[in-house]
Amino acid sequence: MPLLSNQIQSLTQLGHRESEHSCLPQKHDSLYLFDGNIVLTAPTKSGGTTVFRVHQSMLSNHSPIFANMLKTPVRDEVQMYDGIRLVRLTDDAEEIESVFKLMYIHPLVLSQRLSRHVPPIVRHVLKLSNKYEMSELRQAVVQLLETQWPTSLSQWDRLESEIAVMAWDQDCDPIPLDLDDSLPEPALAIKLGREFHIPSIMPAAFYHLSRLSIGRPLHVPKDSLRQRTADWNLLTAADLICLIMGKEGLSMVAASMLIPDCCGDETVKTHWMEEDCRGCRRSEMVEQIRWECKRTSDVLSTLRQYLTIESLLSPMCKICSRIIKTQLRGVRQKLWAMLPLLFQLEV
Repeated sequence: MPLLSNQIQSLTQLGHRESEHSCLPQKHDSLYLFDGNIVLTAPTKSGGTTVFRVHQSMLSNHSPIFANMLKTPVRDEVQMYDGIRLVRLTDDAEEIESVFKLMYIHPLVLSQRLSRHVPPIVRHVLKLSNKYEMSELRQAVVQLLETQWPTSLSQWDRLESEIAVMAWDQDCDPIPLDLDDSLPEPALAIKLGREFHIPSIMPAAFYHLSRLSIGRPLHVPKDSLRQRTADWNLLTAADLICLIMGKEGLSMVAASMLIPDCCGDETVKTHWMEEDCRGCRRSEMVEQIRWECKRTSDVLSTLRQYLTIESLLSPMCKICSRIIKTQLRGVRQKLWAMLPLLFQLEV
């Protein structure tokens, strides 16, 4: 019995020592810089403390809040760490780490343009960049988000082409790629846009969500490759209403913009003799496109196919084909410009 009691006492003492050790400040592996001239500590979620050693000039250049804080002369009561001034922050250590990584490893973080794992890092930076008035860092993050959720139709088309290449190999055969693991999450983008007031990324994120089926769970089985899903739980009830309204309005507005009637069209009178065409096929083609817009979940892509796949307009003469393409380009541009209105977003 005494032996067992001694063992229990020894284990208890060991546990106390390990607990005390875990509560000691821990220097950050890569952000405790040997030539840094300011030390900052931040609490961790586990109850510990992380110590960062960085440069006052770096902090001051990025934040007027830090600049005012650090320009005060060092007094006797100021705490020191390794002989350097110590400043205790109340922000979470993981958030501080994200900000410092963006300061010191700027190109590496922002190069992950289509990574699904960028937004959590981005959220930390957006939160603290607002608090500490780090306008340049915020702008860098916003620009990154805008490459994921473009602000212009031409940028959107380029991104869609890039994603299509990711999903298909050179022989146009499907490759084992789970796009949900490789591409940014749209519902999280909307949450970030709402929380940190980034209206520029909202139209593209909402449009992308409008193309998806809410019945498909996140991370679908591998037999459904290239099918995109979303984390629908991240959306608020108000966002879901905006999504439903926009989805309903998209096809209706697109169809209303496509006018199949060619009566009185001067182009019919000027080219029918040369091209052996009276414009009737053009009217039928526009009606067909209107019908497809009403039933598709991706109006922009449907209209784009008629602009890029020549065979779809092959039954018509060159003049009629050119007229329809001009009309479709205009409709796509108008639809893109109307996305904020259709999804009831801030302008």
